[in-house]
Amino acid sequence: MKETIVNLIENESENTKLDFKLEQYPIEKGNIKKGEFLKDMCAFANLMNKEDKFIIIGAKEKNGVAVGFKPIDELHDQASYQQFLNQYIEPEINFEYKEIIHQGNRLAYFRIFNNDKRPYLFKKEYRDNDAKGNQYRTGTGFVRTGTSTRELRREDFEKIYTERLGTKDRSEDINFKVTLGTFKSSELNRLGYIKHLRVDVENVSNTSIDLHVEAKIYNTNSVKAGCTQNLEAKIHEDERNKSMFAHTSYLNNIYPPFIPIDMNVEFQNHSAYAIYEITPQKGTHTALRLKQKGITTDIFNGQIALIFSQPSEIKIEIIVRSNEFADGKKTIHFDYTKEETKELLDPWDL
Repeated sequence: MKETIVNLIENESENTKLDFKLEQYPIEKGNIKKGEFLKDMCAFANLMNKEDKFIIIGAKEKNGVAVGFKPIDELHDQASYQQFLNQYIEPEINFEYKEIIHQGNRLAYFRIFNNDKRPYLFKKEYRDNDAKGNQYRTGTGFVRTGTSTRELRREDFEKIYTERLGTKDRSEDINFKVTLGTFKSSELNRLGYIKHLRVDVENVSNTSIDLHVEAKIYNTNSVKAGCTQNLEAKIHEDERNKSMFAHTSYLNNIYPPFIPIDMNVEFQNHSAYAIYEITPQKGTHTALRLKQKGITTDIFNGQIALIFSQPSEIKIEIIVRSNEFADGKKTIHFDYTKEETKELLDPWDL
């Protein structure tokens, strides 16, 4: 093990599995700031990597590299660290805390290993005695990402439980197709500058799968996303008033967004992009269930409308999540060029 530690000190920089600390974590009773130890150990234990993780104590770090040392006078007791950790984190984290003499300097290291019972979470609230210190809620967990630490997110939990259950990653079982074309509605079709974006999805596997799907469409000066129901309501209003607005008025007057309550699609407009989200059917928790070897067409129920003032490139992201995806979510990019949209638009309408 000494050879491993020396190699880390001399040849490695801080990374997901390695951290340098100048001083020992405080463990003495009454110390006002002990929470950092809990957070760091929790974060290393939650890493989905079977390799050992190390925290080396007594190393001066600059730009992630050990550049000097601050020798330790007296090594803290591993049992004290373990007791403190077990008091707040569950399940129990496996680690060892030992000293090492390197270049005449007394250093120490934590080796965090064989932790396969993720997620490791706070089983009760922790507060530093210092009012400005650390505070962690019951149920909070952390994970190491690069050289920093962050709270566990939904996708982290999905990935952890997928691994634990030994579930096959099914992200490749799903294929999406995006088509830009006309509407079934004659009212909208006669307005050549408003086009329908249709999203189809295919399950190529022999097992059904539940999905949560969003479409993210980036607005430009020449094209904006709208909601079909909202546009149809606008057309009816104009007809009642016996006046038709120029198409530029649609670009400016379809907001605030309409949220359909009977189509299981929610629409949110932001300055840079619009989001369409499929919501669960009433009485269920599933937004979209795909049958085995099945294709579901126009999954957003015809609600995605693009309003053009002139031909423009379009950038689209389909964001799909499933408990059966190892990484929690999959993002598929679809782009249209200005030339492609020009072919779809009626020149006399622009």
